[in-house]
Amino acid sequence: MITLGLVGIPILSFAQQKFHITMVMPRDEQTIEVVYKDYLKKLNVDATYTFLRFSGKPGDVAELRASLQKLKTDLVYTWGTPTTLAVAGTSDSPNEDLARRNIPVVFVEVTDPVGTNIIQSFEKPGRNVTGITHVAPLAQQINTIKAYRPVKRVGYITNPAEPNSLLVLKGLAKVAAQHGFEVIDETLPLNDAGQPQASQIPAVVKRIADRKVDFLYIGPSTFLAFSHRDAVTQSALEQRLPTFCATESIVRQAKCLVGLFSNGANLGRFAAHKTAQILIQKKPADQIPSETLQRMSLLINMPVARQLDLYPPIGLLNVSEVISETAVRSAQAH
Repeated sequence: MITLGLVGIPILSFAQQKFHITMVMPRDEQTIEVVYKDYLKKLNVDATYTFLRFSGKPGDVAELRASLQKLKTDLVYTWGTPTTLAVAGTSDSPNEDLARRNIPVVFVEVTDPVGTNIIQSFEKPGRNVTGITHVAPLAQQINTIKAYRPVKRVGYITNPAEPNSLLVLKGLAKVAAQHGFEVIDETLPLNDAGQPQASQIPAVVKRIADRKVDFLYIGPSTFLAFSHRDAVTQSALEQRLPTFCATESIVRQAKCLVGLFSNGANLGRFAAHKTAQILIQKKPADQIPSETLQRMSLLINMPVARQLDLYPPIGLLNVSEVISETAVRSAQAH
């Protein structure tokens, strides 16, 4: 066998079998999914795809599961924590239809699959679910922030409707105690239906800025770091508040200053590898560890740095990818 791309991932050469993969996401396909499908081809996995969009609203979970139940699928790919919970449920309260039909789930960009009880442990998922986490350890993220500028107060927006948000807040508090800074937390208000109010993002960011924080930390939140990333980063920029982000798209496609994360293309390849293990090698998902990529990417948005008059130290520039004015215009054009 030969290897391709990620070290140790073999190109498989078994008799061809046609598979059906259902992709469930709250957004259109992006780099992760494009690379995922392309890499499966290179791994000799012949697959067709069905795309289902999930709104992220708890009230739409039943409809999503009903749509899945109608499909004859060999595997479900999910993006993000809310979507994965909607599709697979938790270890204690699983999606009974997928469990009954023995349909595996491979997730990407789930921040803490153990903390949210999607799986029982990273090494032994304990159910027909596995996947890739994408977030650098919090201590490593904080060290990156401190390398950019000294910090005594780090701002954070809690979305009480999103499990990730509450878990990250607990993690930040623990790291803050170890690193000697204070977490300044403001909660995003919910409406009568229990959904976060996007219209309140500018006011919440202003309250954080008024409390004299040194950085706003934007964690791996589907609502804040993806669906409403422009509102969050633009509001921070208006308050002249530098932002650190734990995910890639908010730095590349919005106005986050700096981010440390797993590269989307590598996530796609690694998820494809796990998919091939399940479909071709017939390895049960509960025997495939859920993992985080060890190599992280550091990205600095120089147009934002110029607007804030907060240029990165040369040490960070030497190890980072830099977004230029040309790259920003190109991203906006597409």
